[in-house]
Amino acid sequence: MVRRRQQQGPNGEGNFLAGEEAGLLGEDTGIQSGDITSTKVELISSMVLTIGYSLATLSTVLALQEAEADEQTRTSDAQNQNSQFRHMHKHLQNLNNRLDSIERKLNRY
Repeated sequence: MVRRRQQQGPNGEGNFLAGEEAGLLGEDTGIQSGDITSTKVELISSMVLTIGYSLATLSTVLALQEAEADEQTRTSDAQNQNSQFRHMHKHLQNLNNRLDSIERKLNRY
């Protein structure tokens, strides 16, 4: 038979907890608190697994953020280089037009 313990709910009604449930909540169940039970081991292993999965997820998120930041840097660099090439192209067109006009003037004389 499972020992049950009454616990007050938020509205004053009584809830009955099984011995294991009361033990998980830190209540005295008759088992010495120093004893390691399978329930405690399961609970601890579940917490460790949860923390492990959380850290793995965090690691993945941070890696994706780094990759995104690197891509944005490359994109920004490419845009700056493209802008510089356009500026040089305009400058060379103006220089070429000037040379053409000088050449036409020289051919007149």
